[in-house]
Amino acid sequence: MIIYWSMILWVPIIYFFYTANNKEAVKLTDYNINRGIQYKIPMSYAIVVFAYFIFWIGMRTYVADTSAYINTFNNISSDFSYGWSQIDWDGKRPGFDIFNLFFKCFISQDFHWWLMFIAIVSGLCLMSVLRRYSVDFFYSSFLFMAMQTFVWMLNGMRQFICVSILFACCNWIKEGRIVKFIIVVLLLSTVHLTAIMMIPVYFVVRAEPWSRRIALFIAAIVLICIFSEPFFSGVDSALGNTAYAGATNQFEEDDGVNPLRVLFYAIPPIIAFWKREEIKLYYDKLPMLKMSINMSLAAFCLYLVGMFTSGILIGRLPVYCDIYNLLLIPYIFHTAFKGTDRKILIILYTILLLIYFYFNIRGMNYVSDLTGTI
Repeated sequence: MIIYWSMILWVPIIYFFYTANNKEAVKLTDYNINRGIQYKIPMSYAIVVFAYFIFWIGMRTYVADTSAYINTFNNISSDFSYGWSQIDWDGKRPGFDIFNLFFKCFISQDFHWWLMFIAIVSGLCLMSVLRRYSVDFFYSSFLFMAMQTFVWMLNGMRQFICVSILFACCNWIKEGRIVKFIIVVLLLSTVHLTAIMMIPVYFVVRAEPWSRRIALFIAAIVLICIFSEPFFSGVDSALGNTAYAGATNQFEEDDGVNPLRVLFYAIPPIIAFWKREEIKLYYDKLPMLKMSINMSLAAFCLYLVGMFTSGILIGRLPVYCDIYNLLLIPYIFHTAFKGTDRKILIILYTILLLIYFYFNIRGMNYVSDLTGTI
């Protein structure tokens, strides 16, 4: 746990040095809110923050399902022709297998470099979006740790490659570049099939927050929760001839998403609805605000479905949307609340996050060839 706490404390440490060297730093957040995001923190500070995350994530060895990934990589043939013949084109991840084969044959056979490369790609995708669109890069980076989004880079690495790349393509959703977006989604679905869900999400989240389209989406989610058994029986039939055949059988052994997690992810969209009139004033100034509200709501709805069905299967989907909370929460703080109310809310929410972090990270030891188990 020491490494994880050092990662979460790293953000305020760098923020302290940033503000010490930039006396106007605090005022710049309000400047971005009122005039659109015209000021971005220096790239050097953004790199320093995420380099620390990337280093420890890339240096792990036996955290969560990392050992299974390492075994898979080590079992790949270093003979390109033979390795190519062994790719399972009908499996769950032919695109990921091709990437692994190229990496092992032409870059390095050492899994440490492989893990580090994937951590760098995922980390830089997140960093670039937060630096470009967040009104408070440091708090967004803190949220990345405290909300445990980083855990996906340790456990669920293959899926998070898709999540981070699609997050980096968020401007394509905002600008309606549907052809480019669908091409990327289809390519990433060969890495992790869940990426395909972002095609219907694309059409939902482009709507005006709290519009009729969003209301219909919420109604559909409620109906799925009520009629989850027949709905997912139909899903299971549809998956019958795919690599995910029988996946919904996991429901029988799975209690679903923890209700506390559902409640935790309900907070941002609830506040966004409560303060919708104040927030609406900033729609034109903050390019990702509307989409972040819709993404956060979609994440909550998916977690809600997962609570009634499967935390294993459905619980994997919301991360594509809940990652936008890294943008939305600072947006809410700085558009819906002013002065003392804002400061109190940030302090209380930060305390809540640290408690959430502590209880969810307990027992999750960090293991690396560099540090051992700590």
